[in-house]
Amino acid sequence: MLRTFLCVYRCGGVAKAAGLLGLSQPAVSRHLKALEGATGRALFNRLGRGVSPTQAGDLLAAQIATHLDALEDAVDTLVPSSMKAPILLGAPGDLLSVHVLPKLAPLLAQGVDVHCRIGLSPELAQTLLHDELDLVVVTKIEHAPTRQLHLRHLCEEEFVLVGRTGEAPYGPEDDTRRFIGYSPAMPMARRYFRMCWGIEPPAPALTVADLRTVVAAVAAGAGLSVVPRYLAQEDLNAGRLSVLHTPLTPVSNSIYLATRRGREHLPQIKATFELLCQAA
Repeated sequence: MLRTFLCVYRCGGVAKAAGLLGLSQPAVSRHLKALEGATGRALFNRLGRGVSPTQAGDLLAAQIATHLDALEDAVDTLVPSSMKAPILLGAPGDLLSVHVLPKLAPLLAQGVDVHCRIGLSPELAQTLLHDELDLVVVTKIEHAPTRQLHLRHLCEEEFVLVGRTGEAPYGPEDDTRRFIGYSPAMPMARRYFRMCWGIEPPAPALTVADLRTVVAAVAAGAGLSVVPRYLAQEDLNAGRLSVLHTPLTPVSNSIYLATRRGREHLPQIKATFELLCQAA
């Protein structure tokens, strides 16, 4: 009960405390009611949104906070690293390999296990909301349910329209060359075409849900594509690919690391956010 009280006191709401504690809202309310019954005093004033502590609530928090924090710290030092809860993380394969995995070494060195799932942003976001994952990498263009997510900026990606070296520059008016996308909706190409020409892109002739494979297919001459520059840069430098159009303003997209709102203060999730987003 005391831990529940202190969590509500610190975050200012029953709903938010329930998310942080992994309890239901009725369970948190029962804990508070039982503690108020035991102390014989009201500990919170119920507001339209959230709660505010009474004088008795302030006094109780001051008396117990240091002791509870010390007890939890002591328990943490006794728990073997093998018993720490693993981090379940989801991301598109290319973002996972380039922007996530290279930064995870310090977390693994602390004894935290990380289990990764590869997928596309929309399905990963839904999986996160069902509590099957702790953290996911999502892109703004995928219309993630941001009201239900706590988001931190991870990186920016610039989109480039590329073809095999030797291809002519691309112009949408009379160009009939086929496109390759990582999904039938081709969100990257859709964003690029709308920003550059105010039109929809051609339907893809080939789709494959791995952008690295898309880049390889373009280099093999299977078609054109709009891809993140960081994935195409090696082939551009090696002369296997060429940029076929240069917009007046670069077309870019924001990438975020997300958890379900209310869970961002859990210790291992918070540590993972800080580790992955510190260079962003």
